[in-house]
Amino acid sequence: MSDLNLKLHVWRQPGPQAEGKFVPYTVTITEHASFLEMLDVLNDQLIAKGEEAIAFDSDCREGICGMCGLMINGVPHGPQSATTTCQLHMRTFKTGDEIW
Repeated sequence: MSDLNLKLHVWRQPGPQAEGKFVPYTVTITEHASFLEMLDVLNDQLIAKGEEAIAFDSDCREGICGMCGLMINGVPHGPQSATTTCQLHMRTFKTGDEIW
């Protein structure tokens, strides 16, 4: 099992009228995790530090409902065609990648 070290740039905006910005985060995650599982791990780390978790929608986490739609590097659902974000595995990326 191989771990990946990644830099995420997450759009953070406290409300619809507030100014938003990309905030960088670093995360180490197994290549076998899904993109949503990676966000769960990052959220656990943020909460442990007293920071606000990253908000995202998900429901079935089985690739059926489509609730987990995210823009990943400017592409809906990410780099794999016909793959929902919850089914996008981190092995699609490599250590050192920056993900927007």
